Amino acid sequence: MGRLGHEGLLTLARKVHATTGDGDVQRLAQLAREFTDALAVHLDDEVVAMTHLSPAQARILRRGQQRLSSAAEALVGEAARGCPGPPLTCSGRAEELVALLVLQARDERLALHDPAA
Repeated sequence: MGRLGHEGLLTLARKVHATTGDGDVQRLAQLAREFTDALAVHLDDEVVAMTHLSPAQARILRRGQQRLSSAAEALVGEAARGCPGPPLTCSGRAEELVALLVLQARDERLALHDPAA
C-alpha cells in the first residue's frame, strides 16, 4: 500500500467500519492494522509541515493526531481479541475512528493548507 492522504485514509477507515458488520474478526483485525500502519506513515509525513505552524496550532493538531492513533490502536486491540466486549463495541470504535479522522482532516486542511482560515 502506498502513502495515503486524508481521502485514502478515510476510504480505508470506512472499509474498517463496514467490516465490523460482517462478523469476520480476522479481516477486521487485518484492516484495522493496515489503517493504523498507513496512519503512522501519514503522520510521519506531516511532521515537517507542522513545524511551520504556531506552537498552539501544532499542539492542537498533535493532540488530535494522538487521539486518532489511540482510537486506531484500541480498535486493533479489540479486533485482535475477537471483539469480546459488548455487542457493537468494535463497530462503535470504528465509527469513532471515522469521525475523528473527518475532524482531524478538516483541522489539518485548514491549518496547513489554508492558514488564513
